[in-house]
Amino acid sequence: MNITFVIDSYNDANGGTIATKRLIEELRNRGHKVSIVTAIHEDPSDPDFYQVPGFVLPGTEASLENMKFLFGRNDRQVYERAMKDADIVQVQFPFLMARGAVKTAKRLGKPVVGAFHVQPQNIMAAMGKTSKRLEWTIWFFFKYFLFNRVDTITTPSRFAVELLESQGIIADMFPISNGIPVEYMPGEFERPELFGDHLVLLNIGRHAYEKRQLLLMEGVKRSKYADKIKLILAGRGERTGEMKEKAKELPLEPFIGYITAEEKLHYLNTADLFLHGSIVELESLSCLEAIGCGLPCLVSDSDYSAASQFALDDKFLFTSDDPNHLAERLDYWYEHRVELRGAEMKKRVLDEAAQYRFEKAVDDYETFIKNVVTPPAVKRIPSVAIRKPDADKKANRL
Repeated sequence: MNITFVIDSYNDANGGTIATKRLIEELRNRGHKVSIVTAIHEDPSDPDFYQVPGFVLPGTEASLENMKFLFGRNDRQVYERAMKDADIVQVQFPFLMARGAVKTAKRLGKPVVGAFHVQPQNIMAAMGKTSKRLEWTIWFFFKYFLFNRVDTITTPSRFAVELLESQGIIADMFPISNGIPVEYMPGEFERPELFGDHLVLLNIGRHAYEKRQLLLMEGVKRSKYADKIKLILAGRGERTGEMKEKAKELPLEPFIGYITAEEKLHYLNTADLFLHGSIVELESLSCLEAIGCGLPCLVSDSDYSAASQFALDDKFLFTSDDPNHLAERLDYWYEHRVELRGAEMKKRVLDEAAQYRFEKAVDDYETFIKNVVTPPAVKRIPSVAIRKPDADKKANRL
């Protein structure tokens, strides 16, 4: 099949771009022709790359420069060349270029599908602002640029479906997981010397406000076992310097910095618990990678995050932005670390991971697009079996 993806930046800027890259690479491996319309492509020699001009929103320059992300501008001639032979057009982000891409696809008579990979809170965090009025404004533009212009939208979780529905969006929506990348599997690794005999908490991701690494550090600080907890904050970003200052308050110095892909896989297979405090997630690639290796996740119960779907039970949830409750959870798991490290726990996590494996996710996407290209079957596609988080699933005190 010939598929055209429209995405502002095609690189490792964020979870949405990384997930798109992995999907496109696998679709190409399976024999599909995939064209990419974008402002940034990490491999400009790609013969199916169509470039549009890019720009940065005022107020987000520092954050977006760190993320290597540009918004795309509309270019009808580029769209027409990229979509000329397409069987289907997929628009990944609800930004400025989405409106022109949808209009061009419809004018050419191409089926066009939207995707939901970014929330208003992601944009607000990059701007360093919190405001209900600003949130409403961003939703308005998301709907204007994309969500009210397409009949079909893919989402990475049922949580994301419910979020769109809460905004009055009436398109047909289909939850298809981004999937656990194939390399994230359980393996035999020796526990790193860095870990010692401590309870090792692993967090992986961009060092940014919405990821709440500072909150995680405060939770560890307030634990009565703080001197026995090793915190690994792998990544880098605009808050790395602030985090290193905060680290001086902890009795056991945390690791803060970049790790290689090999180290990442090693740590995911040898840490005791994956710690995830982000308040904005439509699925959570980092949690997917963790459970793929059999590592249980302790996650925030944020109203703006789907990550609670990865909590095995209530003991793996903590109240969002509450360092005292996080400390209680850490105390509990330090006292139950034998259970945490046991074979039964790992089996529970891997059983949960089975439904999110990457091969299944791409199978689901292939089935989905084939039905979009031959409507009206799209109206009858069964939803992908992704566990739906309880609407009122909140962490309870021990």
